[in-house]
Amino acid sequence: MSSIDSMQIVLGGSVIDNNYFPRKQITEKLKRALEVESVLFLAPRRTGKTSVLLDLSKDMPGLKVFLYLEGYSHPEQLLNAMLEGLSKIQDDAWQKKIKETSQYLKGMKIKGIEFAPEDWRNKAESLAKHLQELDEPICFFLDEFPVMVDLIAKTHNVQLAEVVLHWMRTLRQHPNNKVRFLLSGSIGLDGILRKHSIRGVANDLRREELKPLTFEEALAFTLKLSRDNQITLSEDLARNYLQRLGAGLWPFLIQLFVAELQDQDTPPTSPADIERIFHTIARSQRNQYAANMWDRLRDIFTEAEPTIARAVLKLIAAQPTGIAPEQLRGQLPQFEANDFDYVLDVLQHDGYLTEADNGNICFFSNLLRDYWLYKARV
Repeated sequence: MSSIDSMQIVLGGSVIDNNYFPRKQITEKLKRALEVESVLFLAPRRTGKTSVLLDLSKDMPGLKVFLYLEGYSHPEQLLNAMLEGLSKIQDDAWQKKIKETSQYLKGMKIKGIEFAPEDWRNKAESLAKHLQELDEPICFFLDEFPVMVDLIAKTHNVQLAEVVLHWMRTLRQHPNNKVRFLLSGSIGLDGILRKHSIRGVANDLRREELKPLTFEEALAFTLKLSRDNQITLSEDLARNYLQRLGAGLWPFLIQLFVAELQDQDTPPTSPADIERIFHTIARSQRNQYAANMWDRLRDIFTEAEPTIARAVLKLIAAQPTGIAPEQLRGQLPQFEANDFDYVLDVLQHDGYLTEADNGNICFFSNLLRDYWLYKARV
């Protein structure tokens, strides 16, 4: 195999082209869904979500606009970004409509918490009208959408966030709808809406989740990535590492493993070598998956919730086979039931925890658990 066709180790940005391990099942599912409706597509950070979206866009028909919304704190920023993306459509009549809509924005004033929802609605309705006049469908890929909603609510007020969400819902439900949204993010939208008591704005979205690789997919990926990078790794030891990972067979965690093998003076020859390498990976600076999951608790929780989350995760990390839900609750009686249930639900939804076959709650990834044991000094 030539070096051009080889799969390289990528630990930084999104994985594309030959370096991307195909996830045909999810891309085909998303493609079918977007033919008829808008989709909420969620996955924790560093699990390959953006790579899946880039792969999806290559064969998906119609017009597409990609926007990364992290840091957006006002709907005017969203509208400006949508218009900028739409301005690249090469059609004279459409360009005229975009120019007309852009003129509205010049008169907009950001008034902080005094911002009138009607001001936003009036400006956005012109764009909505023009979008429905397109000759072919258009899909907006809005990454980190839940983060934007949360930031608008916290920076300005919940009412403004709610107006934006209702506007988008109205756009999705237009009788002659040409617009699709693929709303993606690493924080659960439903949790954000519950936190701000916003209802009835997302129940029309189709929910799809990015699941880890199957064991056989993960094995094929591990062996190919090792082989293409001239790394000696037996199938038995590859299986050993993947079994050690647990349920969270994310491509990035396999990339970390092969990158670590590349740095080894000698190839692994025993399960003991794999165990040593596993612990090295878990606690290394390369492990941005675990580091992001550690830091993001303050982003997805507020007030007393991070304290509950840390207590839950610390207890579960100390148990190699997880802990029964009733036992977990019994060991944390100091927390209010509603707060505890909410935090546990979010931790499971956002990729920290999962339910094992024996009914216990355990870490989704043992690599994340090992990192937690190290950081929390369990």
